[in-house]
Amino acid sequence: MSRPDAETLDALVLGTDAPEDREAWEALVRNPGGAEMFREAVTRRRRRDLVASALLGRPWLARAIARLSAMSRQTKAAPTGTFSLLFPDAELDALVTATLGPAEEGPGAESLAPRWGQVVPVRMRVGDRITLEPSPGADPVDVRYVCQGAEGALPTRTWKLEAGEAPVLLVALVGTAPGETLAEALVHAKAMAGVVLLDESWSL
Repeated sequence: MSRPDAETLDALVLGTDAPEDREAWEALVRNPGGAEMFREAVTRRRRRDLVASALLGRPWLARAIARLSAMSRQTKAAPTGTFSLLFPDAELDALVTATLGPAEEGPGAESLAPRWGQVVPVRMRVGDRITLEPSPGADPVDVRYVCQGAEGALPTRTWKLEAGEAPVLLVALVGTAPGETLAEALVHAKAMAGVVLLDESWSL
């Protein structure tokens, strides 16, 4: 039995009532993995809504994410290696680590695991740090930040979230040159991944 595509699953999460969506519901219920597929779609929608909520009243962030989205559509090949989000100050660090793997074609590109070519939200405690850590043997990764309209390089690949600072956009880039601005780096980069940092009290 065929797997519903991401667009159809998103429509089901939103509760649309078109005839084709009712048919998709029936197919989803009959699918042995339907419950898991729907859970993934709900989580994906919540992540998108969190990012959207961060954009409200922040044109600087909207412009930055629009540039990332445009760049990701032009990416032809995934970089070598994977990418992890580490939380040095978090309890049970191993349980909150997310992995950025190579981008995939087709339905796999909508996987819940953050991937190259995606922008994902991360909620964390004020005062905690997050590190964007490439795997051994991965292509060199250039990390940039965009915070309250200011931007710059982040050589340590680590950001400590301060009170009143969120949202903060961290951008991981592959294929950039030293000294480039973010706009210039996005022109030359082979791949990108974005992380929107929100404090733990952030809600929709």
